[in-house]
Amino acid sequence: MPLSSVAFAAQPATLQVPSAAPGSAVLTVGSLRIGEGAPKIIASITASTDREALDQARDIGAASQVDMAELRLDHHPQGHLGERMKPLLARLVGVLDGKPLLVTWRSKEEGGERELADATYFNLYAELLHTGHVDLLDVEMMKPQAAVENIVTLAHERGVAVVLSNHDFNATPGHDVIVERLRRQQALGADILKIAVMPNSKADVLTLMAASQHMQAHYAKRPLLTMSMGPLGVLSRLAGQLSGSALTYASLGQASAPGQLEAAAVQNVLDVVEQGSQS
Repeated sequence: MPLSSVAFAAQPATLQVPSAAPGSAVLTVGSLRIGEGAPKIIASITASTDREALDQARDIGAASQVDMAELRLDHHPQGHLGERMKPLLARLVGVLDGKPLLVTWRSKEEGGERELADATYFNLYAELLHTGHVDLLDVEMMKPQAAVENIVTLAHERGVAVVLSNHDFNATPGHDVIVERLRRQQALGADILKIAVMPNSKADVLTLMAASQHMQAHYAKRPLLTMSMGPLGVLSRLAGQLSGSALTYASLGQASAPGQLEAAAVQNVLDVVEQGSQS
């Protein structure tokens, strides 16, 4: 993807943190405008074979309620092969009907299927960035900072937007910790700021949503992707207009994380909330 097709509204297409007012940023990836209107829906490709991955990608491409596909490489036995994934990536892009492709290796400690040494993780990402078939790349912010900064720079040089992410499958950090992590992601050059946490009470869900809204209102110059996981956290996936989250995950078949709902149901709720907010 050429650099000019990944840009922020009213900002030069340099993918650097702009001086825009908090809450004003809209990230454009292809024809998708993230941060404008209702939250955009991501569905994950969690297949363990190329054939299954293509079938899931076709379903996503044909699903009107889904805006973006995520390829979870940690689910694919050959996902660590980097450049050798290029033929599959090209075929996936071909059946996604123009929808952006987010590529992710989720580490075991952050909820993924398999572990990968840090050096291998960043080498894999560098190889994938040179395939020309990646629109967005998920990078875990807790990896070594110098390596994170280097891969963010390389992604931007290749015209690829970066989701800096953090996942806590055990608990929900305090309000100030959530805001600090999101601000750190922004300072590291993220194009989308992501945090997902596990609630142990209803109050934890409200903590995540309040922190997300506070970040969006006071500090965010990038779109947010925030969620509280599991059954308790379902509301956080449906209330992006309130919490400031510009994206949410939903499933077409197998969920990729606890608490995901079917994409059609999520879209129905988001549409109702959007209509209500405009009345």
